[in-house]
Amino acid sequence: MATKKPAPVAAEQPSTLVKLHALTDYPPEVRPARAKRQWMDDFPDRHAYRCLPLSIANASGWEVLCPIPIEIRWNGGMAVEDIQVIGLRELPGGADVAHFCRSNFSRGIVTFHLDYLVETEPGWGVLATGPFNDPKATAAPLAGIIESDWLPYPFTMNWQLTQPGITRFEEREPFCFFLPIPKRTLPSTELQIHRLSDDPELEARHNQFRNARDEFMRRFHAGEPEAIKEAWQRHYFVGRHPDGVLAPEHLNKLRLKEPVDLRPPRQPAPARPVLSIPDGLKTGPNPAILASAVEPPKPDSRWGADSPLSSIATYSGTVAIHSRASLDAEGRFTPGPTTKVVTTRVEAEALGLDFLVADGLVSEAKCELLVRTFEELQELVFGASHDASLWDKRGLWYADVLKHRPEAAKTMMAALGRCLIEMKRFWKLNVPIYADGLHMMSWKAGLFMPPHADNAYPDGKAHELAYRDLSGVLYLNEGFEGGELYLPAQDVLVKPGTGTFVSMTGGFHHEHGVVRVESGLRVTIPFFATFSKERGEPALVELSERVAEVR
Repeated sequence: MATKKPAPVAAEQPSTLVKLHALTDYPPEVRPARAKRQWMDDFPDRHAYRCLPLSIANASGWEVLCPIPIEIRWNGGMAVEDIQVIGLRELPGGADVAHFCRSNFSRGIVTFHLDYLVETEPGWGVLATGPFNDPKATAAPLAGIIESDWLPYPFTMNWQLTQPGITRFEEREPFCFFLPIPKRTLPSTELQIHRLSDDPELEARHNQFRNARDEFMRRFHAGEPEAIKEAWQRHYFVGRHPDGVLAPEHLNKLRLKEPVDLRPPRQPAPARPVLSIPDGLKTGPNPAILASAVEPPKPDSRWGADSPLSSIATYSGTVAIHSRASLDAEGRFTPGPTTKVVTTRVEAEALGLDFLVADGLVSEAKCELLVRTFEELQELVFGASHDASLWDKRGLWYADVLKHRPEAAKTMMAALGRCLIEMKRFWKLNVPIYADGLHMMSWKAGLFMPPHADNAYPDGKAHELAYRDLSGVLYLNEGFEGGELYLPAQDVLVKPGTGTFVSMTGGFHHEHGVVRVESGLRVTIPFFATFSKERGEPALVELSERVAEVR
């Protein structure tokens, strides 16, 4: 038997800095690349995402987004004049569309201007192309490698039109995808060819993978229930050999850092439109909220004196919140000069926020199990009172999960218990808080929710769910584009990751909206909680009371 080689130790990865120097006051938006692709979403059970190399490649860079929708019309000719670029809306700042996109090189090639000069550290360049694994029907991206460690000049992004007609880029569609690359690695790389049988240990590992795969496919095609339930082998996805040995370093998701905007303001930000409010409204303890009635916070034996609940006023009657206008009628979000973006508990605590953000509350493996269960039980998603309802064909009840996937139901209940424990600790509760319902909810591309309170209406009319004192939402996946949570009164945008839990009060102090999901599928466990035992879900009362005893 061959001597087993020691597992290689993962080397510490060098970090690098990329600076984007904006050439104008209104350069296009830059964001970490999406892991999701529409064509992958369209597969039955979205099983294209089981190909981990695709998903990692999708997210391995940053995207530059089209600031407005544009149409590119080409008659098939080879002259510059044969290409016409039409902006379907005015560019920010009023610039002509030709400043952003035009034909420079003729022959069906169209050029996009990034409006950034990209600077990298010595020895690093930039690979620029179109989004990986995201083909466009009538145009192909032309890739370029730029020596951005010395070039004091911006590069452009070029696309080759592949057929005459109209090519459209939508607003916020990525037109450029870039990532830093080391300049000297390839020239110093030696490519060697060996015979696999000359490395007995590697050949044994290879055969182990191959044999495990062949055996699984035999069982699957023979119709064995366990193989069909498993649906696919996950050895590579989880970074594990068939015998259980773990890889020394493995990525099964990639989440890059958001760009940090260090530009000082060059001009006053335009004033946001203020909602029309009736005469006589008075400003409450939170100056961002205007309400016809404000009840200052007061002591309550149900929570500790040092609870955030002891500092939150109650607003009623007609209520207006200035920053509601940050979410437009189509659910798209425009940050203001004071908008804060929060991803983790540490960031929330550093800002002194009075609502809970707990990242990593539930493990990725458990969240993945629940998402997979949701996908497998699509035929059981519940409807609504009418097909046009926002909630129609989007949710999966706990009772249905319990009936068809008992192990997932156990995970779902345990996740709720963990969330209730975090709520008890954060809100410093002295009494039980009872969960009102348990289900999973999906948000597909195009869905959003305007700012709202969970237990009150902004026009002051009675709310049928006024007993909902607190709310919670557990995020089960990521990789979707958009879908953030926005709280207008705090002017805070929450960007959740897998396993992140958020809890708020049900009133206007924590009014919130869901930003439009641009692509992918957002899956959550939302629930409400009440101090009234009679209003709690009967099946969840025992869990709620057990949590109340946790110290």
